[in-house]
Amino acid sequence: MLHGPRSAMNRVQATAVCAGSATGIGAGPKTPCEAGPPTALDRAFIALQNAYRPHGGLSRLRGLACGRVADAGGLVDTGAVFGFRWHDDLWIPLFQFDTSAAPVGSVAAGPRRVVAELGRGFDGWALAQWFVQPCDSLAGQMPIECLPLRLPEVLEAARADRVAAAR
Repeated sequence: MLHGPRSAMNRVQATAVCAGSATGIGAGPKTPCEAGPPTALDRAFIALQNAYRPHGGLSRLRGLACGRVADAGGLVDTGAVFGFRWHDDLWIPLFQFDTSAAPVGSVAAGPRRVVAELGRGFDGWALAQWFVQPCDSLAGQMPIECLPLRLPEVLEAARADRVAAAR
């Protein structure tokens, strides 16, 4: 199964912003309840939130920047970690950080190597989705589940998906 940029998730506009807009003096963006039914992007975000919950969850970049991770914005800017945009926020999957290492919030090597192997053809949404989709070459397991003990196999799966996405 291809997990790359041609996935269904990636066909959804990944740069959507909050559904509301100012409608008059003093009026702000609509609240989620006023914005109408969830969009495909909203449903995709909820699915990612649920998938990442057992693996540390997701955090807004600004939440990380408020003390949990030193220079969180710089880590994203340099490509040390990835994130994806949803409702005007950059969301970071927290499995990318090694919470057992000092300093707390150090970037974990495994996810970083996998992202490098997948290459630049995968945007933040595609990367986030790739790690939590079952993969045939990993016996139906999600790459995120295999990272701690089977990193070479996860790297090979990433390499295969990068090549397949380039075709």
